[in-house]
Amino acid sequence: MSNVSNMKDLSEKVTAVYAILSDVYEVSPWTKKQILADMQQDSVDYFFVEKDKEMVGFLAIQQLVGELEITNIAVKKAYQGCGLGSQLLTNLDQIDFPIFLEVRASNTSAQALYQKFGFKVIGERKRYYHNPIEDAIIMKREGNER
Repeated sequence: MSNVSNMKDLSEKVTAVYAILSDVYEVSPWTKKQILADMQQDSVDYFFVEKDKEMVGFLAIQQLVGELEITNIAVKKAYQGCGLGSQLLTNLDQIDFPIFLEVRASNTSAQALYQKFGFKVIGERKRYYHNPIEDAIIMKREGNER
């Protein structure tokens, strides 16, 4: 795990997150301006993972009153399946309150990863995602269930 100490400023982090999202989704669902605004929120934290001095994955979380939400997690396609998603999620091991997330219904590999970390399906949101339109599966992990 890395705190991306070689990245000199917020602008470099924004560019790296945008590049990861563009790789994973072909067209980033977030603009650089949206990523910057997200990173500047006091209630939001980002965790990063590097390979060969390149940021290849990140986890974004938002702390709410009495709970936490995973707002984004992504690993570049070339590094998926190598345990980096698990490495990112270990940052949540000490969280002692409920954690929520949404995941595409078709993303069964991500759902399996979340289940490995103690998340359970609690509902769905119809037609939540766009490009393509798809349902979201809502998952939750109670505090320190892992």
